[in-house]
Amino acid sequence: MTKRYCDEESVFAYIWRNADEDGLWDGDALAVVAEFDVSEDEAYDALSELCDRNRLQRIGEAKHIVTRWPEREEPGEEESAR
Repeated sequence: MTKRYCDEESVFAYIWRNADEDGLWDGDALAVVAEFDVSEDEAYDALSELCDRNRLQRIGEAKHIVTRWPEREEPGEEESAR
């Protein structure tokens, strides 16, 4: 298995792919450790940087929300407005 680079964009992409439909990611630094094979300090730093740059917001101990998550339209919503 190749080691993935633990930079801001890679961590954000990982969180984006694993967030639920509302932009909630039920993970913490340990999930980043497991995914990127880095120390817990490095994982925490990456998450902190994303929060500092307003790309994530921490909710509780092990949950984050992606800020500016795109609103998803309900199927058929446009058609009913016509």
